[in-house]
Amino acid sequence: MGNLLNLAHYRTGKSFVHFDRIELQKLMNIYSRQVASGAWRDYAIDQLDGMAMFSIYRSTHETPAFSVIKFASGHQKAGQYMALQSGVKIKQSPHLQAVLDAIEKRASKVVPFYQQH
Repeated sequence: MGNLLNLAHYRTGKSFVHFDRIELQKLMNIYSRQVASGAWRDYAIDQLDGMAMFSIYRSTHETPAFSVIKFASGHQKAGQYMALQSGVKIKQSPHLQAVLDAIEKRASKVVPFYQQH
């Protein structure tokens, strides 16, 4: 597997980072498709020093199954997005869609535990 990613190494000084309307629309589109399929149940948006994070949960009481991070413009990875699966980096790109495609590809392999066949 991969190594866990320590997000503290990516933080910079106090800078406000947020997802704009178009980015949120793309994030919510993938989220709503997975909710409709029964795979995901909750999300959270966090604004940390130098980054914004959109976290996706299978259950309210779990750690995030997937996270999308947007870095601040003053950061060495400015304009970059990063996808994490259970804290492990799976994709980094200057394009949000590339990161979302990586998440959706991996999410389609996960079958919800409560689905009956």
